[in-house]
Amino acid sequence: MDNSNIIPELVKKSERGRYGDFPVFFLTGLFKYGLFFVGIGIFLIVSFLLIKEKLSQSSNTKPNKKTLENVENYAENRILRLVVFHNFGKHEKIISEKATSEIIRNTMNSINWNKFHIVQLEDENHNALHVSGSLSDDGLASTFTKGDNLILMVKPIETVEQMVEILINFLKGEEIWRNKYKYE
Repeated sequence: MDNSNIIPELVKKSERGRYGDFPVFFLTGLFKYGLFFVGIGIFLIVSFLLIKEKLSQSSNTKPNKKTLENVENYAENRILRLVVFHNFGKHEKIISEKATSEIIRNTMNSINWNKFHIVQLEDENHNALHVSGSLSDDGLASTFTKGDNLILMVKPIETVEQMVEILINFLKGEEIWRNKYKYE
Protein backbone atom coordinates (compact mmCIF):
# COMPACT_ATOMS: atom_id res chain seq x y z
CA MET A 1 0.00 0.00 0.00
CA ASP A 2 2.79 2.42 0.87
CA ASN A 3 4.30 1.94 -2.60
CA SER A 4 0.98 2.66 -4.31
CA ASN A 5 0.46 5.75 -6.47
CA ILE A 6 -3.18 6.31 -5.45
CA ILE A 7 -2.51 8.56 -2.47
CA PRO A 8 0.02 10.88 -4.19
CA GLU A 9 -2.35 11.25 -7.15
CA LEU A 10 -5.19 12.25 -4.82
CA VAL A 11 -2.95 14.81 -3.16
CA LYS A 12 -2.00 16.30 -6.56
CA LYS A 13 -5.65 16.50 -7.61
CA SER A 14 -6.58 18.18 -4.31
CA GLU A 15 -3.89 20.82 -4.86
CA ARG A 16 -5.47 21.69 -8.18
CA GLY A 17 -8.71 22.28 -6.34
CA ARG A 18 -10.71 19.42 -7.80
CA TYR A 19 -11.24 17.75 -4.38
CA GLY A 20 -11.54 19.28 -0.92
CA ASP A 21 -9.17 18.42 1.94
CA PHE A 22 -11.61 16.19 3.85
CA PRO A 23 -12.32 13.70 1.04
CA VAL A 24 -8.59 13.32 0.35
CA PHE A 25 -7.78 12.53 3.97
CA PHE A 26 -10.83 10.28 4.28
CA LEU A 27 -9.93 8.25 1.21
CA THR A 28 -6.27 8.14 2.23
CA GLY A 29 -7.19 6.81 5.71
CA LEU A 30 -9.67 4.35 4.24
CA PHE A 31 -7.07 2.89 1.92
CA LYS A 32 -4.33 2.87 4.50
CA TYR A 33 -6.20 1.72 7.64
CA GLY A 34 -9.56 0.40 6.46
CA LEU A 35 -8.28 -2.96 5.34
CA PHE A 36 -6.39 -3.30 8.63
CA PHE A 37 -9.58 -2.87 10.67
CA VAL A 38 -11.56 -5.15 8.37
CA GLY A 39 -8.91 -7.85 8.90
CA ILE A 40 -9.04 -7.43 12.68
CA GLY A 41 -12.84 -7.60 12.57
CA ILE A 42 -12.80 -10.83 10.58
CA PHE A 43 -10.21 -12.30 12.98
CA LEU A 44 -12.35 -11.42 16.02
CA ILE A 45 -15.53 -12.87 14.51
CA VAL A 46 -13.84 -16.14 13.50
CA SER A 47 -12.22 -16.42 16.95
CA PHE A 48 -15.57 -15.88 18.67
CA LEU A 49 -17.25 -18.56 16.53
CA LEU A 50 -14.47 -21.09 17.18
CA ILE A 51 -14.52 -20.49 20.94
CA LYS A 52 -18.32 -20.77 20.99
CA GLU A 53 -18.17 -24.08 19.10
CA LYS A 54 -15.47 -25.47 21.40
CA LEU A 55 -17.47 -24.53 24.51
CA SER A 56 -20.63 -26.13 23.14
CA GLN A 57 -18.73 -29.36 22.36
CA SER A 58 -17.18 -29.58 25.83
CA SER A 59 -20.45 -28.84 27.62
CA ASN A 60 -22.26 -31.56 25.69
CA THR A 61 -21.68 -34.30 28.28
CA LYS A 62 -24.95 -36.13 27.75
CA PRO A 63 -24.18 -39.59 26.46
CA ASN A 64 -25.75 -39.98 23.07
CA LYS A 65 -26.68 -43.21 21.35
CA LYS A 66 -23.33 -43.46 19.55
CA THR A 67 -21.35 -42.97 22.79
CA LEU A 68 -23.36 -45.67 24.53
CA GLU A 69 -22.80 -48.04 21.59
CA ASN A 70 -19.03 -47.39 21.79
CA VAL A 71 -19.03 -48.23 25.51
CA GLU A 72 -20.94 -51.45 24.86
CA ASN A 73 -18.59 -52.42 22.01
CA TYR A 74 -15.56 -51.72 24.19
CA ALA A 75 -16.99 -53.87 27.00
CA GLU A 76 -17.60 -56.69 24.53
CA ASN A 77 -14.01 -56.48 23.28
CA ARG A 78 -12.46 -56.40 26.75
CA ILE A 79 -11.26 -59.80 27.90
CA LEU A 80 -11.65 -60.11 31.66
CA ARG A 81 -11.56 -63.34 33.58
CA LEU A 82 -14.20 -63.80 36.29
CA VAL A 83 -13.09 -65.85 39.30
CA VAL A 84 -14.89 -66.64 42.57
CA PHE A 85 -12.98 -67.54 45.76
CA HIS A 86 -14.69 -69.03 48.79
CA ASN A 87 -13.61 -70.43 52.15
CA PHE A 88 -11.42 -67.32 52.62
CA GLY A 89 -9.55 -67.84 49.34
CA LYS A 90 -8.77 -71.53 49.79
CA HIS A 91 -11.01 -72.58 46.91
CA GLU A 92 -10.97 -70.92 43.52
CA LYS A 93 -13.47 -71.35 40.71
CA ILE A 94 -12.98 -69.77 37.28
CA ILE A 95 -16.44 -68.77 36.09
CA SER A 96 -15.53 -67.30 32.69
CA GLU A 97 -12.44 -66.42 30.66
CA LYS A 98 -14.42 -63.64 28.95
CA ALA A 99 -16.85 -62.10 31.40
CA THR A 100 -19.98 -60.28 30.29
CA SER A 101 -22.40 -58.21 32.33
CA GLU A 102 -24.93 -61.05 32.19
CA ILE A 103 -22.41 -63.57 33.51
CA ILE A 104 -21.39 -61.16 36.27
CA ARG A 105 -25.03 -60.58 37.33
CA ASN A 106 -25.88 -64.28 37.32
CA THR A 107 -22.74 -65.19 39.26
CA MET A 108 -23.21 -62.49 41.89
CA ASN A 109 -26.86 -63.41 42.40
CA SER A 110 -26.02 -67.13 42.74
CA ILE A 111 -23.55 -66.61 45.61
CA ASN A 112 -24.64 -67.03 49.24
CA TRP A 113 -23.42 -63.67 50.56
CA ASN A 114 -24.08 -64.70 54.17
CA LYS A 115 -20.71 -66.48 53.88
CA PHE A 116 -17.44 -64.78 52.93
CA HIS A 117 -16.65 -64.74 49.19
CA ILE A 118 -14.28 -62.89 46.85
CA VAL A 119 -15.25 -62.16 43.25
CA GLN A 120 -12.46 -61.02 40.97
CA LEU A 121 -12.33 -59.54 37.46
CA GLU A 122 -8.80 -59.81 36.07
CA ASP A 123 -7.41 -58.37 32.82
CA GLU A 124 -4.62 -59.73 30.63
CA ASN A 125 -2.06 -57.60 32.57
CA HIS A 126 -3.11 -59.24 35.86
CA ASN A 127 -4.73 -56.05 37.15
CA ALA A 128 -7.71 -57.16 39.18
CA LEU A 129 -10.80 -55.68 40.74
CA HIS A 130 -12.18 -57.53 43.76
CA VAL A 131 -15.47 -57.29 45.57
CA SER A 132 -15.59 -59.32 48.74
CA GLY A 133 -17.08 -59.90 52.14
CA SER A 134 -20.28 -61.19 53.65
CA LEU A 135 -23.60 -59.64 54.58
CA SER A 136 -23.58 -61.16 58.05
CA ASP A 137 -20.24 -60.63 59.82
CA ASP A 138 -17.52 -59.10 57.70
CA GLY A 139 -19.27 -56.43 55.65
CA LEU A 140 -18.59 -55.74 51.99
CA ALA A 141 -15.57 -54.11 50.37
CA SER A 142 -13.84 -53.59 47.05
CA THR A 143 -10.14 -53.47 46.21
CA PHE A 144 -8.11 -52.95 43.06
CA THR A 145 -4.69 -54.49 42.54
CA LYS A 146 -2.23 -53.32 39.94
CA GLY A 147 1.15 -54.99 40.21
CA ASP A 148 2.15 -54.80 43.88
CA ASN A 149 -0.22 -51.91 44.64
CA LEU A 150 -3.44 -52.64 46.47
CA ILE A 151 -5.99 -49.85 46.88
CA LEU A 152 -9.24 -49.97 48.81
CA MET A 153 -12.53 -48.35 47.85
CA VAL A 154 -13.11 -45.31 50.08
CA LYS A 155 -16.92 -45.48 50.35
CA PRO A 156 -18.17 -48.68 52.03
CA ILE A 157 -20.38 -51.03 50.05
CA GLU A 158 -23.75 -51.88 51.55
CA THR A 159 -25.49 -54.15 49.03
CA VAL A 160 -24.74 -56.93 46.58
CA GLU A 161 -26.28 -54.78 43.82
CA GLN A 162 -23.61 -52.13 44.46
CA MET A 163 -20.93 -54.80 44.01
CA VAL A 164 -22.55 -55.89 40.74
CA GLU A 165 -22.57 -52.28 39.53
CA ILE A 166 -18.87 -51.83 40.40
CA LEU A 167 -17.90 -54.99 38.49
CA ILE A 168 -19.99 -54.06 35.43
CA ASN A 169 -18.52 -50.55 35.33
CA PHE A 170 -15.02 -52.07 35.48
CA LEU A 171 -16.02 -54.34 32.60
CA LYS A 172 -17.10 -51.28 30.57
CA GLY A 173 -13.63 -49.80 30.94
CA GLU A 174 -11.12 -48.77 33.52
CA GLU A 175 -11.63 -45.09 32.62
CA ILE A 176 -15.39 -45.32 33.26
CA TRP A 177 -14.84 -47.21 36.51
CA ARG A 178 -12.15 -44.79 37.79
CA ASN A 179 -14.36 -41.77 37.11
CA LYS A 180 -17.23 -43.26 39.08
CA TYR A 181 -15.54 -44.65 42.22
CA LYS A 182 -12.83 -43.40 44.53
CA TYR A 183 -10.11 -45.78 45.68
CA GLU A 184 -7.14 -44.96 47.96
